[in-house]
Amino acid sequence: MVDWRKKRDDFPILKRRVKTADKKKKPIVYLDSACMALKPLEVVEAMNRYYLEFSGCAGRSIHKIGDETTKAYHKAREKIAKFINAKHVNKKEIHDEVIWTRNTSEGINLVARALNFPEGCKVISTNLEHHSGILPFHELSKRKNVTLEIVNAKPDGTFDLEDWEKAIDNNTRLVSIIRASNVSATMAPVEEICRIAHDHGALVLTDDAQYAPHHKMDMQKSGVDFSAFSIHKMCGPTGMGVLYVRHELYEEMGTSLVGGDTIESVWIKNGRPGCKYLPPPEKYEAGLQNYAGAIGAGAAADYLMRIGMENIEKLEKRFAKKLVEGLLEISEVNLIGPEDPSKRSALASFTIKGMKEIQDAHEVARKLDHFEAIMVRSGHHCAMPFHRCLRDNLVIPIEGSVRASLYLYNTENEIDLFLETLRDFINKKQFEFMQ
Repeated sequence: MVDWRKKRDDFPILKRRVKTADKKKKPIVYLDSACMALKPLEVVEAMNRYYLEFSGCAGRSIHKIGDETTKAYHKAREKIAKFINAKHVNKKEIHDEVIWTRNTSEGINLVARALNFPEGCKVISTNLEHHSGILPFHELSKRKNVTLEIVNAKPDGTFDLEDWEKAIDNNTRLVSIIRASNVSATMAPVEEICRIAHDHGALVLTDDAQYAPHHKMDMQKSGVDFSAFSIHKMCGPTGMGVLYVRHELYEEMGTSLVGGDTIESVWIKNGRPGCKYLPPPEKYEAGLQNYAGAIGAGAAADYLMRIGMENIEKLEKRFAKKLVEGLLEISEVNLIGPEDPSKRSALASFTIKGMKEIQDAHEVARKLDHFEAIMVRSGHHCAMPFHRCLRDNLVIPIEGSVRASLYLYNTENEIDLFLETLRDFINKKQFEFMQ
């Protein structure tokens, strides 16, 4: 049994008290983990050990601190591979299905740049995506004769499998899909989509930025060919991400960024340069890497695995029920996504009656923070196409929303405070757009 209240002690930031409008100092209520997860002390300490005790270069210097850096760097990759249950097939004892990136966006861009896309093929994505799930393939379609086709989610963020069966054909090279939406809180039917795609010889890339921090990952069973996710959403450092690549697919991939650390040898012959690249993953990790970030990523994976992803998922199901049912009781709130909490993650995007423009969503977020130190997200959450779809279908009036998102360090009391404060503000018409 996990003592969740004791887990809060792992996050020093939660001890902060900030001055609010009534001049009182109040503890922060952090409900923005879908954007950025807080960091446990052990992750910060792991990164500090690198900077203070052995801040060398991995794989370059053969002295003691260089060797220590190399071992810690490889160990971090091993921890991430364990976290997602990737295969270990590299003869150099490196988990080559795990590529370090800066974030989810870079991972998806790497696939768009390095994977071979035959002339005339198509890529399928959705209107529910984070912009990073669409734009790399939009740019690809401008460079090559590749079509980008969109499958539309229903207004509640769910999909009809029939739409996927119609869209995916023998000309489909890749399906790029967000597994857990950062707006509707829904999860895509990835296993079914993988089955349909693979039946037609197509590959599947999942944006797992909102999935990996909250659910158990198993790349050997999922059927997914590529998976991109960000470490900063799973209690780790910023500027670190992971791209999972099914080992066999490296044969179909070219290069992306090149330079130092990607090569085995470089030469100039008859005035012309040539080179031989290292095998993956180094082939895709050009230049000096973020060693502290990788070590912090490994520490974050350790932290989550020690708690147990099943335990985190169970807690968040309870949170989702309380959050969604509470919002549905406020008649002025328009909830985005399914009303059934069992079909959602612990995240809720919503608008309020009277909103007419994006600034109204920002006003809600500012006042929650200003008066009660309740921190939520406002805006389009890097998902403008889906917000515009909702507006055009008269589901919401603006191209944005307010979003509250929870994680393992939140409490039911914080959800109560958020709901009570929101209800009070609405009842007293404290938002300008309600005047």
